[in-house]
Amino acid sequence: LVLLLTGAAALAQSTPQPQRPFSQLVELWTRQLDRIATRADQPSLLPAEIDALREQAADVRAAATAAAALGRNDLADTKKLLAPLEAKPGTDAPPESDAVKAERQRLTELATISEGRVKQGEVVIVRADQLVERLTKRRSEVVLQTLLRRDTAPLSREVWTQLGPELAASGRALASALVAWSRNGLTALGSDTHGLVSLAVWAAITVALWWVGRELRYRFGRGNANDLRPRDRTVAAAIDGLGLVLVPVLAVWLIGKLLAASLPPSPLDKLLPELVSRLVVLLLVFGMTSTALSPSRPEWRVLPFTDVSARLLSHGIRRLMVVGLALDFIYVAFAHSSAPREAVAAVGALLLASIVALLTLPTLANRAWQAARPEASDLPKVIGGTWWSIARLLLSVVVLSSIGFALAGYATLAAHLHTAIAETCLLIAIALLLHRLAADLLETAAAPDTPAGRWVRHRFGLPPDSDLRGHYLALLMFDTLLIVLLAVAIPTAWDIDIDAILQGFTQLLRGVKVGGVTISLGNVGMALLAFGLCMLLARLIRSVVRDRVLPTVDAPLALRQSIDAGLNYAGVLIAILVGIGALGVDFTNLAIVLGALSVGIGLGLQNIANNVISGVILLMERPIKAGDWVVVNGHEGFVRRINIRATEIETFQRTHVIVPNSMFLQSPVINRTYADTSSRVELQITVPLPTDVTKLEAILREAALAHPRVLRVPTPIVRFVRVAVAGLDFELFVFVANLEDRLTVMNDLNRALLARLIEEKIIDPRPVPELRLRDVDKLGAAFRGEQPAGQPKTEGGSEMGPEGMNDAAAAPKD
Repeated sequence: LVLLLTGAAALAQSTPQPQRPFSQLVELWTRQLDRIATRADQPSLLPAEIDALREQAADVRAAATAAAALGRNDLADTKKLLAPLEAKPGTDAPPESDAVKAERQRLTELATISEGRVKQGEVVIVRADQLVERLTKRRSEVVLQTLLRRDTAPLSREVWTQLGPELAASGRALASALVAWSRNGLTALGSDTHGLVSLAVWAAITVALWWVGRELRYRFGRGNANDLRPRDRTVAAAIDGLGLVLVPVLAVWLIGKLLAASLPPSPLDKLLPELVSRLVVLLLVFGMTSTALSPSRPEWRVLPFTDVSARLLSHGIRRLMVVGLALDFIYVAFAHSSAPREAVAAVGALLLASIVALLTLPTLANRAWQAARPEASDLPKVIGGTWWSIARLLLSVVVLSSIGFALAGYATLAAHLHTAIAETCLLIAIALLLHRLAADLLETAAAPDTPAGRWVRHRFGLPPDSDLRGHYLALLMFDTLLIVLLAVAIPTAWDIDIDAILQGFTQLLRGVKVGGVTISLGNVGMALLAFGLCMLLARLIRSVVRDRVLPTVDAPLALRQSIDAGLNYAGVLIAILVGIGALGVDFTNLAIVLGALSVGIGLGLQNIANNVISGVILLMERPIKAGDWVVVNGHEGFVRRINIRATEIETFQRTHVIVPNSMFLQSPVINRTYADTSSRVELQITVPLPTDVTKLEAILREAALAHPRVLRVPTPIVRFVRVAVAGLDFELFVFVANLEDRLTVMNDLNRALLARLIEEKIIDPRPVPELRLRDVDKLGAAFRGEQPAGQPKTEGGSEMGPEGMNDAAAAPKD
């Protein structure tokens, strides 16, 4: 009682003074820990007994922690009172009075006593932690020894010799218990008036829930409607499935409580909870398959199975659960309800493992997991894809291996595999259905055509057709909660020590002390919350300055964007400093952190730091600004935004190039609009040789001045470059105010000059005839009487014919 009261006081953070002297409390805690240590050394401890011992050690630790915290508070208060009474150093200090010396001595003694209590409490805490760790290790060893304990093999002659008598003995024990229960059950039930009242209340609640479920199924259930949207179908199917199984589950539980109140004799008192739990699981499985797979009504199917796969999987799971749970209950009733029956346990484990394996394999086959996908869909044709296919293969191997374990005599291990796999699959299926239901509920609440969606938009002043994205964050938080629950429930299903996992979470919540800073999940959460709030505040200030203040200031766009980027830098820096302060880091020791950070920058973060610092230099020095036409590292385009790490450039093809900021400081950069946005347009023209130069210069100058976007100052420039073989080469230089007008002005001038030159008959638009002569060299050689190149000659100088000999060589000689 003292331990519980002390622990509760510690949790309430208002620890009163202990009723007993501290020395007696320490002695009591020591005796309690000694008793736990002695009990832990005893053999044949059960896991439940080890859990009870760990709870006792945890209670002692909580009490010692509360006492140590009280001692620390007393010590801190005493030191505050003792600080003004410390003796002043130096020879010129005034003499102290006896009262001051006596008070200082008294406070020093109190500080010594408080410090001693703190140390004694810490010793008890350390010993309790050692015992808890020792018991945790012992529990894991006991569970492993139980699972790996080898019993009699089911194929041995001894087992089959003892099987008949053991079955008969178990049957007689169950029959006698049933007879005794039928005689005395009503008497025991009538004697417990309080239990009957509670059962009547639960019966009324069951009836009320049945009525509520019926109304919900009538109004929001599946009914006969087939034209609902997918999200509405999921919600309706969930309501229908919940209404289908809720009342039967409550009825089974209520009947189980009623039967338990009649005080059934042993072994029925142990079998009754087993029967109730199996019936509840069976009802849940029937409800889940009816909701998720819906083999008889494909239009209401929640999961994307094909009709054949949904029917095979639904029937296979139901058949497996009905037969498996029934055989498992019979196995427990005959093998473990009364005295140990080794022969019944060995044969029953083999029979149960074989039947469960044969019924499980069809539910893991590929044909039961085919997905209903559109023809052009890129999604996998099998539910879950490759990873789930591999997992199903591994599950098949594990289920089949249970038969081998049962044959070898490891009956406990075989039964544990079946139970753990079934519970794990059930938990994962429930989590997936809850995820799907939560996603559809949130989507329904965020839709603009639902009452909830209209209320949210009206509440926050949003347009009626605006998109809401907050439900994705809510779904992420819900999924995180599901993952945490699965992380606790799945190890429990496999009989893994969940207390060790919770102890690790508790240690994370308490924190780990690194130097003078305690880092815990709570501190980290507060730091992240403070950082997020500061970022939101900085973003709000930035948006107000950017959208409301800067538009009223007569400043260029580039300067306004630089101010906006500077506010972004300042907001991030302030948020980081506030987050570090919320984490509990002392700013006097921040130099150490910055030193370690500088080492990290020098090793792995050098590139990022270089780009960030380069971005600051670009914003301060402003060699480039938003809207400038730049050419850097082969990329040409307009600067759209200078961010913290990189600069965004939009090319003329409307593609965006992300260039690191350091590139603008380390390589040459062409800024075509550094001083102003004006630019020069260059045109090159070649005209025939007989063209009048003065007339052509006038035409070029008139065409340039006629364009509205060509500047008059500086005036257009016409240059007569040279006289070439092809004609006269001219260049026309005009200036435009905006760099973006270069291509437009160049195109317009080319069109205008072409029309004017054709009009003045300076150039002829008709195609020029082209005459091509072939084998000109052979023709010239023929005129000169020479041998064409490439023709071989004979000894007489005559040409060879096609057959290797000319006619003169073939004629007879005189």
